[in-house]
Amino acid sequence: MFLYRENELEILENDFSIPNSSFNFVFGRRKIGKTTFINNYINSKKAFYISFLEMTNSIAFQNIHKSLENFFDKKIEKFDNFESFLQILTKEKIEEKLVLVLDDFQNLLKVEKGALNTFYKTWNKELSAINIQIIFLSSIYSSDKDDEYIYKKSSNIIKLNNLPYSSIKEFIPDIEAGDIIHIFSALGTNPEYLKLYNPKKDFLLNIKENFLSYEGLFFSEGIDFLKKDLNEISTYSSILYAIALGNNKIGDIANFLNLKSTYLTRYLQKLIDIMIIKKHVPLNENIKKSKFGRYEIEDNFIKFWFCYIYPNYSALQKDDIYSVISYIRNDFTRSIERGAYKTYILNLVKKDPYKFLGFTPTNIGSWWNNKDTQIDIIAYDSKNIIFIDTKWRDSQKLEQSYSILREKACEFKTTLNKQYIIFSKTTPTKQ
Repeated sequence: MFLYRENELEILENDFSIPNSSFNFVFGRRKIGKTTFINNYINSKKAFYISFLEMTNSIAFQNIHKSLENFFDKKIEKFDNFESFLQILTKEKIEEKLVLVLDDFQNLLKVEKGALNTFYKTWNKELSAINIQIIFLSSIYSSDKDDEYIYKKSSNIIKLNNLPYSSIKEFIPDIEAGDIIHIFSALGTNPEYLKLYNPKKDFLLNIKENFLSYEGLFFSEGIDFLKKDLNEISTYSSILYAIALGNNKIGDIANFLNLKSTYLTRYLQKLIDIMIIKKHVPLNENIKKSKFGRYEIEDNFIKFWFCYIYPNYSALQKDDIYSVISYIRNDFTRSIERGAYKTYILNLVKKDPYKFLGFTPTNIGSWWNNKDTQIDIIAYDSKNIIFIDTKWRDSQKLEQSYSILREKACEFKTTLNKQYIIFSKTTPTKQ
């Protein structure tokens, strides 16, 4: 099943239709669906696909050499590194446009750190002259200035984001409507996790059988996720545990781990590079200059894993599942579901703003200040501004909720026409 990547496919198709050669980058964290996406794209094209597995260069390029000979149906001079492989390509006469896919490129960079720079030099000298579309796929978006310079020279930079909330129904057609937000909060929209879900069983039973069992396929998922691209796993996992528990500011993370904030900076940046976490700043603030940055885990299941499985790993290994399930039952809404519901509503409003707001905003996002005043969503255009509160559980009377929202909105300085919306579990209301 292939879903919801039509816009990204169109970008590559448009690029392919241009007579010139090109190179493109497709980024996305592990298991986001990069390989499925690219296989769908090259399905009807002349394409040479390489997946850089974690192995020595000599073995990797031996295998690539064999595949290349089969592809061109002729003997080809041997090569044992990326530069010599590119040089071989420059000598080929390619009449029908070739798509060259370099999947898991981050693995090649582990053994050839200068591979991207090598590519760019070869591209400028010779490679750009042949009839080719090159697509790099990587689970790491490097913040290195030299790498970013090359990214910006490409035809397109595509980031594959999470599939939308509505995709859950596609993977689990028989799911009860009331369970969708639970599933989204715990598992996100990753097809690998969703395909395990049995709609004939309740939510917690699914969690117990598929994710809390020591013999389950994804029992060690959080740690395994990190091991692919990182060293110092204990430090990175501790940071993710701190964030999963709600410590979103760098100072709070440092205090939780009894470390200095300056020590954490490079670790947080690396987690951003591999797209596990994202730094958020208040609406209208510059992400590089803001002092109010907060870090959030991007994948709902990774957040769920570090919130509940990571701290209870030893207990679960001893098959003490019921105490963990009991804790999840009591804590899930507070720690996980509220935040997921806010994300869902934000994406819902962004997708069809006129339906919910009555106008198309020039800016939309969350806002907070140094007094810990926080507004879930603010959206505005040149005339109107709407303040939005999201409530998965209706713990306050409606008028009281509006009063609190109006009071918080006073701290956001504006002369625009103000309106207020509260999204609850049942329906949005507007004042």
